[in-house]
Amino acid sequence: MKSSDKRLGMGAAISRRDLIHGIAATALGAGMIRSGASQAATPGRVQTGLGNYAGPIADAVTYPPVREGMRGAHPGAFEAAHGRRDGAAYPAPVHTGETYDLVVVGGGLSGLAAACFYRRRFGPEARVLVLDNHDDFGGHAKRNEFVSDGRTLMTTGGSAYFVAPDQWTEQAKEFVKSLGADFTVKREETNPFAALGMRPATFLSRASGGDGRLYPHVHFTAPTPEFLKTANLPLRVRQDLAAVYHGTVDYMAGMATAQKIARLQSITYRQYLLDYVKVAPESLPWLPGVWCLSKTAASAWFAYFRYAPGFSTLGVARAPYSPEAPEDEAADFHMPAGNSDLARLMVRELVPQSLPQGTWQSLETVRLRYDTLDRPKAPARIRLNSIVVRVQHIGNAPVGLFEPDTREVAVDYMRDGKCSRVMAKNVILAGNNNMIPYLCPEMPEEQKAAQHKAVRAANQMTTVLIRNWEAFRKAGANHIDTPASFFGSFALDVPWAPNDGPPDMDPGKGAIVIFMTGTNSGILNNDTMTRAIMGTDMPDNLTMQQQFRMVRMGLLQTPFEVFERAVRTQMNDALGPYGFNAARDIVGITVNRWPHGFAMAQNSLFDPPSPTGEQPCEIARRQFGRISIANSDASGQDLCNTAIDQAWRAVEEMVPHNYGYYNRI
Repeated sequence: MKSSDKRLGMGAAISRRDLIHGIAATALGAGMIRSGASQAATPGRVQTGLGNYAGPIADAVTYPPVREGMRGAHPGAFEAAHGRRDGAAYPAPVHTGETYDLVVVGGGLSGLAAACFYRRRFGPEARVLVLDNHDDFGGHAKRNEFVSDGRTLMTTGGSAYFVAPDQWTEQAKEFVKSLGADFTVKREETNPFAALGMRPATFLSRASGGDGRLYPHVHFTAPTPEFLKTANLPLRVRQDLAAVYHGTVDYMAGMATAQKIARLQSITYRQYLLDYVKVAPESLPWLPGVWCLSKTAASAWFAYFRYAPGFSTLGVARAPYSPEAPEDEAADFHMPAGNSDLARLMVRELVPQSLPQGTWQSLETVRLRYDTLDRPKAPARIRLNSIVVRVQHIGNAPVGLFEPDTREVAVDYMRDGKCSRVMAKNVILAGNNNMIPYLCPEMPEEQKAAQHKAVRAANQMTTVLIRNWEAFRKAGANHIDTPASFFGSFALDVPWAPNDGPPDMDPGKGAIVIFMTGTNSGILNNDTMTRAIMGTDMPDNLTMQQQFRMVRMGLLQTPFEVFERAVRTQMNDALGPYGFNAARDIVGITVNRWPHGFAMAQNSLFDPPSPTGEQPCEIARRQFGRISIANSDASGQDLCNTAIDQAWRAVEEMVPHNYGYYNRI
């Protein structure tokens, strides 16, 4: 080991590298690719360095939220599906003897909601099975837990908050309320670090062209003119950042408002910065992308809508309802462990033995019992580590009009290296739309083509347990921007306290630090991370979907060690002068990677408008025999409420309406 790695603590005893309960992912993954099999977590195979947990180490096997290392799309969760995509054979399925009224493929928020809606609609005796490829439920609504100083610390590993619940459908509002959460009652969301005088700061690393200094009370995505005059950055970079954030001239002078809007809609954000603001190419890495998009995947008009900088002097009204608008951000609802708290409540409804009764606040530190999720004879079961590879109707489809479809559906899935089959009267596909054509090749070509258009963004969120946060306190910083670096920022997670009371603010105790890509979790938002995981810059002439595919490939090939080294280096560089020592103070690291992250709508730069007005997501979600589709792709919006709405729609498609009248006779 190099001396520099030793100083960083790269040999520290944490849950390390790409391990599946102690098994090297590279060796295991190769075997899966060859066989098309999925290796699930099995008792007795444990990670040998679960440094954050004070209890029996076997709990890492029985309780997934405390697992560290490479999470999200963890090793073992996708290889068999990729094999199916690539045409690899899988073993002949063995019938388990199980038949269900409904099988749900995908245990994310939409899949869990669909299972709940189905049992509410058809009665508590309805038999439902939820199959999920991960070793935990919730999809992107992932919970990361750490134990420090006898306290349970939790945070989100994926979808972090609920967007504007006051605008949700009544169906979604009532559903959430019935589970034990009411998002219409606004929580008092305060940052206790601010009360201690801690503020955002900016660190300009030498590796990115800065001076290696921490600048207190400077938010790099809202830099003050004073900072830009004095920051030790190349002169042209400082000038360009000043032009973008504090320009006083109209960069599209001479054009009428309608002409400006038309032009902004036809060019990329990068083109706008280069051709109108006259930013130098070397300054672009210091500017973030737009939401989860790169500067070449977002139109300039979309960038303006999402509050990207550089447009304040245009004199053009911004379209309403931007998620970044202060009034809209104020309507968002945050839970301590993100949207995973809602997933837990849905699991409790399906499997009452998994959690006691109570509101989400009263259950926040109560560990869900995973041993109850898949019990024989239970009316609702959740089966994890199960990668579905085939969904097909058995028997002949109805030929004559008015004949009901009474076929059963066979669902084949890989688990523990074996292929099993269950039968279902109905199926809801609640996973990634891109996978559906490989699961159901019999679907109409138009529908499969529409499903292939649902290419998702690539995201990551890395959570780190530190021994204490004394260095943050000494630096007077609770959030540190690290522009033009692998991670664009890292911040102390706001600690949770029962009933929103005062949290434990002892800086001598452990805390969670969240490492973001940039302004959010979208990888394309950060040029430096994109380059690091791809090994090259993203070409300028690619469509949004092509960019997502390229960065996804890079993400899946990037080992845990790359993220770990960046965590340790960036924390040491920024906080080392204040007493932080990565080798001593970093206790645990969890990398939540989401190669199929945010569901995306069509992009006006690359996707022509539909001649019929029907969007690809509407074509893709059409019912196919006894198979319905519910996921965030079905709405083209990566939102919890739309996932719930699509789950409700998919279940309602299954309700028979036998009046003797039909829309085609």
